[in-house]
Amino acid sequence: MPETDLQQLGVMVTRPAHQAEGLCGQIEQAGGRAIRLPLIEISGPVDETAARAVLARLASFDIVIFVSANAVHQCYTYIGQDLPAGPQIATVGRGTARQLQQDFKRKADLLPVDGYNSEALLAMPALQQVKGKHILIVKGEGGRNLLADALADRGANVSYANVYRRGIPAGAKQQLDAIQQAEKVDVVVLTSGEGISNLLSLAGETSRVWLCGMTWLVIHPRLLDIARQAGCNNDIIVSDGPGDADIMQCLRHWLHQITSS
Repeated sequence: MPETDLQQLGVMVTRPAHQAEGLCGQIEQAGGRAIRLPLIEISGPVDETAARAVLARLASFDIVIFVSANAVHQCYTYIGQDLPAGPQIATVGRGTARQLQQDFKRKADLLPVDGYNSEALLAMPALQQVKGKHILIVKGEGGRNLLADALADRGANVSYANVYRRGIPAGAKQQLDAIQQAEKVDVVVLTSGEGISNLLSLAGETSRVWLCGMTWLVIHPRLLDIARQAGCNNDIIVSDGPGDADIMQCLRHWLHQITSS
């Protein structure tokens, strides 16, 4: 199957609006239909003063870990200058590393080669002997505590900078209803556990039946587990990574399988 032909495949992209257009553009260039439904909206943290105060002390940390591209970008908007040269800079995945390069013109010192999650970062040799080190985790409010707990267990002094929060965009329910009435959706792309939760909370009983009658594409096996635990027994495929290229490859492979069977 040509790489430029998704055969009018209807793909619902649920990334935040400011992060969705790259993937949507690739879907459309490949002959598919990108159906936009942002399920997460990024805004400032509840306590912006506290976030700014921690970021003002960046140079005092041995290691600074960015857990997402949003964490990098929000940090950039707050400090308005280059990162200090002292701390090692770690990113959980490639997308976060790309944002670091884009905003701060700096490469990550620590970036997992195998995997793109907290577990892969924690497995790196540089994070095994961290007793007494001061480590800052730059993140959004909420989320998993795996990184902080594991590093604290290894003897590190761990601090947080909560630089953003996530919420459901206004009008998302109405947008979902409109899509259900007017669009043919073949695949739903879901890139976070919160996105799955938000989608199911927006869906009434009828919409949930509709949603669970189509294929979902998730970017990590953990998201497959979250969907199954929420009672979603539909066809769920898992891409090899979170990037646009990973998702496009997964879409093409899945479409090839179902059209050739």
